[in-house]
Amino acid sequence: MSEIKRIKVLIVDDSAFMRTAIERMLQEDSSIEIIGSAANGKEAVSKVVRLKPDVVTMDVEMPIMDGLHALKEIMRLCPTPVLMVSSLTHEGAKVTLDALELGAVDYVPKPGSTLSVNVLRLKQDLIAKVHAVAHCKPQAVKLEFVSNRRPGRRGPSRSDTVVSSAVFIGASTGGPPAIQKVLSLVNPDISAPIIIAQHMPKAFTAAFATRMNAICSIRVKEAVDGEELQNSVVYICPGDHQTRVERNIEGKFRFSIVSNQDEQDRFAPCINTLFFSAAKEFAHKAVGVILTGMGEDGVRGLKNIKLMGGLTIAQDRMSSVVYGMPRAALEQDAAARILNLEEIAKEINLALQ
Repeated sequence: MSEIKRIKVLIVDDSAFMRTAIERMLQEDSSIEIIGSAANGKEAVSKVVRLKPDVVTMDVEMPIMDGLHALKEIMRLCPTPVLMVSSLTHEGAKVTLDALELGAVDYVPKPGSTLSVNVLRLKQDLIAKVHAVAHCKPQAVKLEFVSNRRPGRRGPSRSDTVVSSAVFIGASTGGPPAIQKVLSLVNPDISAPIIIAQHMPKAFTAAFATRMNAICSIRVKEAVDGEELQNSVVYICPGDHQTRVERNIEGKFRFSIVSNQDEQDRFAPCINTLFFSAAKEFAHKAVGVILTGMGEDGVRGLKNIKLMGGLTIAQDRMSSVVYGMPRAALEQDAAARILNLEEIAKEINLALQ
C-alpha cells in the first residue's frame, strides 16, 4: 500500500514563538509535514527555491526582507501557494490586501493578535486552508483600472432609487482578486445594486470596500444596517455580521445587518444567509454568483435563487484559486452557468441591460 503524500509546509516568521505556535497547530494533522522555517524574507525565498514546499505561511513584518518583498520574489522565482499570517487590524487588512494582489492565496489571523481569535477555530481554519490551497496555482493580479471613468455623482434620481433587480456574489478563499476582476468589467451604470459577501473579518471588509471604491469605475461601499439599496452601487457585507436584504412597508429594499454574536454562524458574513434573503425578496429578479472558495457556503442559497427563477452562476475550475464552493454548486445543480471571471461580468451586464 503506497504512503499518502503529505503536504509540505514552510513557516516564515521572525518570532521563534510564532513559528513554534504555527508548527504545533499544523503538526496535529498527520497529513501535513513541516519541512522548514525561516526568520526573514530573504531566507524564505532561498528555502522556497531549494525545498519546494507545497504551502508557505508568511509573516509580514520581518528584518532584512519583509513579507511583501519575499512574496514578490517567490511569485517571480518559484510560484507557490502562500498564506499570509495577518493581524486583524486596519493596517493588517491593508497589507494583506496588498499581498493578495501580489499572489498570496489567502490569510489566517496571527495567533494572539486579538483576544477575539478563538485558538481552536484558528487551528481548524489554518489546517483547512493549508489543505485547500496546497495544489492551487497562485498568480499576481494584473488589472487595468481606469478610476476617472466613474460617472460624476449626482443626487439620486428615480432610476437610482427604484430597485427591481439585484446581483448577489459570494466568495471565500481567492475571492478578493476575483471580485476585483469582475468589478473591473461590470458596467458602472448597471441598473441594479451588487451585494457581495466575502468571508472576511470586519477590519478587512471595510478596507476592501475602500480599496475597491478607489480603483473601480463603479461605486463601492460597505453596507450599513437600514440603508436602502441603490442601483449602480456595489455593497460589501461587513465582516463579523450577518447581512440580509428585506423590503420595507414602502416597497423599498434595505439592509438588515446584525452581529454574528446573535446568530453564531461559522461564517460572518454567511453567503447562504444573504442568498436566502435574495431568493425571498427578489425571486426571479435576483442574479446569484458563487466565486472561488473552500467549502459549500452559499450553495443552498444559490439553489434557492435558481428555484425562484433567478439566474445562477458559478466560477469555472480553471479561473478559481480554490474550486470548492463552485464545484459544490455544480454538483448540487445550483448553478445554471459555469463561467470564467470575464464571462461572469459579461453575463451580469447582459442580464441587467
